[in-house]
Amino acid sequence: MLWGNVIFSKVLFGILVLFILVLFQSLLSEVVAIAGIKLDLAIIVLVYLALRRGRNYGMIFGFLIGFLSDVFTPGTLGLGALVKCLIGFTLGSFKDNLYLESLYSKGTVVFLTLILNDVLYYTITTGVSDSTFRVLSRYSLPSAFYTAVIGMLIFLVAAKIHQERLDAEKSPVQLE
Repeated sequence: MLWGNVIFSKVLFGILVLFILVLFQSLLSEVVAIAGIKLDLAIIVLVYLALRRGRNYGMIFGFLIGFLSDVFTPGTLGLGALVKCLIGFTLGSFKDNLYLESLYSKGTVVFLTLILNDVLYYTITTGVSDSTFRVLSRYSLPSAFYTAVIGMLIFLVAAKIHQERLDAEKSPVQLE
């Protein structure tokens, strides 16, 4: 029965994270935008989950967050799900092969992931043209940088929380 509760709580946590991300992307992304440069919180979480949990989690989470984001743009319904699913699978495949101890390396992965996401998305929707490169250089590069910096901060906080949990599990229980 314990395993059932653990799995159920993980599923509920995953649904909660998806709900918060969709809510953030649809309602609050304009609020935290700087001069039109948007934060892509979904990419940060996708990178974190894929590198932490592996390709299955990355693929499933990428598909779900991509599909939920696509609901708001029905003209390209399914494309975001496909792109983020591929990215989640690819990142998760490198889970054991990437040495990502420093925040800078994690930020670099977030930066490159967002660039790859936008290149795939814009290339599929518009093809390769001069305007594609202008859009990528004008919006994707600044957004990738902004997202990478915020991602590094989130990874720092997540590492501290994870370390505190490990320390709490290792420390002997003191009875009074």
